[in-house]
Amino acid sequence: MTWLRHYRMILAAARLRNGHESVANVAESLGYENSNNFSTAFKAFHGLSPLRYRKMVAGREKPA
Repeated sequence: MTWLRHYRMILAAARLRNGHESVANVAESLGYENSNNFSTAFKAFHGLSPLRYRKMVAGREKPA
């Protein structure tokens, strides 16, 4: 299960970097029924919320 969670978070980060789909769509496509659960898991893994991560990699926000 740890491997699957790790893999999902890597895919999520790539999709948030490269696409314009909503966080809810990314969450659903990766098997999360609830986008809040996805956001919590993403933040625990990457240290940032999905939206903040997207803004940071787009250069619109500086790391804290």
